[in-house]
Amino acid sequence: MSLVQIYDLFSPDFYAQPEPTLDEMRLNHPVYWCTRLESWVLTRYQDISTTIRDANFSVDRNGQIARGGSPALRDKLNFCNNFFASWMVFSDPPRHTFLRNIVSGVFTPSLMESYKLCIEDLTWELIKNVSAKGEMELIQDFAVPLPALVTAKMFGISRTHITELKDWSSSIFTLLGADNASDEAINATYQNLVKCITYFHMLVEEHRSSKSDSLINQLANASYCSAQLSTQEVATMCIVMMAGAYETTTHLIANGILALLQNPAELNKLKDNPALIDSAVEEVFRYCGPAFSVVRRAKLDTQINGQNIQAGQKIYCLLHAGNHDPERFHQPSKLDISRQDNRHLGLGLGIHFCLGAVLTRLETKVAINSLVQNFPNIHLNSSKLEWIPNLAMRGLKKLPIAFS
Repeated sequence: MSLVQIYDLFSPDFYAQPEPTLDEMRLNHPVYWCTRLESWVLTRYQDISTTIRDANFSVDRNGQIARGGSPALRDKLNFCNNFFASWMVFSDPPRHTFLRNIVSGVFTPSLMESYKLCIEDLTWELIKNVSAKGEMELIQDFAVPLPALVTAKMFGISRTHITELKDWSSSIFTLLGADNASDEAINATYQNLVKCITYFHMLVEEHRSSKSDSLINQLANASYCSAQLSTQEVATMCIVMMAGAYETTTHLIANGILALLQNPAELNKLKDNPALIDSAVEEVFRYCGPAFSVVRRAKLDTQINGQNIQAGQKIYCLLHAGNHDPERFHQPSKLDISRQDNRHLGLGLGIHFCLGAVLTRLETKVAINSLVQNFPNIHLNSSKLEWIPNLAMRGLKKLPIAFS
């Protein structure tokens, strides 16, 4: 095992343009030991797709999902890690099987599709709010509120709580994607998690006592093999789905619009043929999707692409690198909204394939097509773009655009 760190995966330059580094890693060190992460890092599509589907690699991180901070904050960090460890995405079978069957029985594809009219109405509402201004900060004015409003509608949450929910969600992903979390980040996430858990616990109890037909109540009453979720488990599931919906959809919309604006020929193709939106969104997932990496842990001594991996070692699977692998995708650095055979890694594979894929795709299709068709002169309103420093989630801090 080489202890020499060759590649900087944490610099602003890397976050702004990771592809050159990832291309070099894939070519020369496709299974690379990163001392700072204390983990192996995978960049080849085949290695990643095999690893994330292999039951010999666990999503259970032994309570070490986030790290960092001073000893004085160890209890708060442990609280956050223990909460994260209860999430379905960090659970192996049989626990994962139980949770996924409960949720998938309620959040069916047909139910998600039934929200299309709601999504279209909310999208139009947001567009009307900014249309006369000629400009907006796309993330704050559009890409954040759209999934927030949709999620609030689904869960019966008042609009007055949306800003607070977004703050909680952002705080969670700040800690999840941090290489070495600061005291400030740990403190903020701990405080926000306590508020978030308390709020959703109260919300679940309210819905249960009202005997309503809400999604939360359906989730609370759903069963698998005669077992049901506890109030705490329902609250946790709601938090997971809220955070995933907010962050994934927000950054997918923003990253997709940026990619189109930087590739005007593809933007014009979509303007001229809105029916390309299905393949366009799949290409956005591949080209610049928000899920940058997932982590696995080896259950046994094994090998990946000839490299010995010890039991217990972590493996960072860089989905973004796999989605730009020339052995899998023709001209991977090119945005092609009509690309065929686009089996990207942006939503995961296997038993951990994203449960919210139908809703995320639907929101993004409506959002991008609505922006492109309603603002034919849409363009960037700043040459300076700053990416969030996060290895888990790829997204911009702001995206100023103008239109007429």
